[in-house]
Amino acid sequence: MATPTKRATPGPWCDGLGSGAFDTSSSFTLAAYNTTGPNANSTGAPIVMGSDGAYVKAQFWHFITAASWPEALVYPTVSLANGTLILSGTGDALPAQAVAVQEGDSLVFSASDSANPLAGAQDYCAVSSQQPDSGLPLLAVYGDTNSFSLCQMAWENVVIYKAAPDQGYDFDSCYPVKLQIVFQ
Repeated sequence: MATPTKRATPGPWCDGLGSGAFDTSSSFTLAAYNTTGPNANSTGAPIVMGSDGAYVKAQFWHFITAASWPEALVYPTVSLANGTLILSGTGDALPAQAVAVQEGDSLVFSASDSANPLAGAQDYCAVSSQQPDSGLPLLAVYGDTNSFSLCQMAWENVVIYKAAPDQGYDFDSCYPVKLQIVFQ
């Protein structure tokens, strides 16, 4: 099992998260833990990368529940490098880089021949769990671990940051989750 790599001082994208914050870690997956309803297990619903469409020579990906993605995984694991998320792809997966996170939107990655994963948006951080019963670190965006939701968008259940009405997903289906980091 991998563990977080702690730098002496994480970057400013970890501001406000305290001494348990870290912005570099390798090989993990995410799980969405429902904060208002029952969970099927102690980690929550497994989260994977699902297609968010394509345009010209770019593909777009975002985090969705594994239950809503029947295809083979193109990017099975994630790493955190100096505040950006890095997708680990299978054989012919294009390089992908994190796009700046927007309120009311999914966490988007752009994949193309020219993408530079290390140059992705530095919006991410992780923080060790402050609750002894959980034990799993939480993903944060802009130092915030409390503003993620799962929302229905067509057939997918998508991770949204600061869900809002009239954004292209069913706002009434949204419920709050914590994104837990599950080390491989």
